[in-house]
Amino acid sequence: MLCVPGQDFAWSMAGRRVRIMCTSMTTLTQIWMTLLLKNIFPSSHNSDLPLQKCQLVYTILTQVSIYVAQLISDAIY
Repeated sequence: MLCVPGQDFAWSMAGRRVRIMCTSMTTLTQIWMTLLLKNIFPSSHNSDLPLQKCQLVYTILTQVSIYVAQLISDAIY
């Protein structure tokens, strides 16, 4: 749902999914990534989306209810 058909996550040397590169994302995923990385969880680079934030974008796209204030609080802590 997050990747363009035929694309996949970037994998670590240990064989785990670690991130999605911007070029592999759908347009909607890129829009949500930009919102998250510029406003909610500031990041120094925006060329990829780490796995933890991929899960948040997936939650948003599937319209699952989340408690954003708790996420922001946890990030500050």
